[in-house]
Amino acid sequence: MFCYQCQETAKGQGCTVKGVCGKEAVVAGYQDVLIYILKGIAVLAEKVKEKGDVDGKYTEYIKRALFTTITNANFDNAKIKVFINEGIALKKE
Repeated sequence: MFCYQCQETAKGQGCTVKGVCGKEAVVAGYQDVLIYILKGIAVLAEKVKEKGDVDGKYTEYIKRALFTTITNANFDNAKIKVFINEGIALKKE
């Protein structure tokens, strides 16, 4: 496991065995995948905005999905996977 997602990490360098917060390795992995997807959707949202389309579905998704990754807020693998799948579907549109 490697997790660098919060300020609770020992010496600010990241947790390597188990999160100080109690997060398991699989959750940290899913959150990393979700952040990767969010970065791609943010790029798409900018391109859509440049074309004059101001559809809020991208920004709304980004806000909801980012919130699920904040420190100690959500360690539910199933919910994180829902956001991952939703992001993949948005990218395919």
